[in-house]
Amino acid sequence: MTYNYPLRTTTLKHINTEQMENYKEQLNKLYLEAKENHGGGPNSKFEFLSSDIFDFTTYDGSIDELFAKNMIEVIDCILNKTTFEYHKSGQYGVKYLNFLTMVNTPFMKGKLEWGTSIRGAWFDEYGYPSEKEEDKFYSITSDWKIPKKEITEFMKQLLEWSKEE
Repeated sequence: MTYNYPLRTTTLKHINTEQMENYKEQLNKLYLEAKENHGGGPNSKFEFLSSDIFDFTTYDGSIDELFAKNMIEVIDCILNKTTFEYHKSGQYGVKYLNFLTMVNTPFMKGKLEWGTSIRGAWFDEYGYPSEKEEDKFYSITSDWKIPKKEITEFMKQLLEWSKEE
């Protein structure tokens, strides 16, 4: 299904970015706003995640869903520390290619840390001691930032939210 709707028009003035604990609630608010504001789309949480959170631009609902599900798989294997097993699953290196593609998207860029290989990446909750206070946040959307120390919790809640009916 193809649909066209303006991307990332949701405002977050009502969201407190200081003490955010329930990211699932915030994701749901944004999703419901997007459904209202976009007049006909997104048709699913995966379409919403793809365009409004992961920042993919496809104008194709089925591809949005595919990209979001691919990203969710990669986030899940990073959280569960099963990245190497994930690379080996699937035929002809498809999962490996998916992993490398997703960890190099703008959404994931800068949120990961790794030792000698990105293939074993984890979410960077610490940043660097020399960072300025304003740099101790990750951008989720253009106007939603979360503290770096909460990136793992955010990703866990994002996965849980994506699976809820």
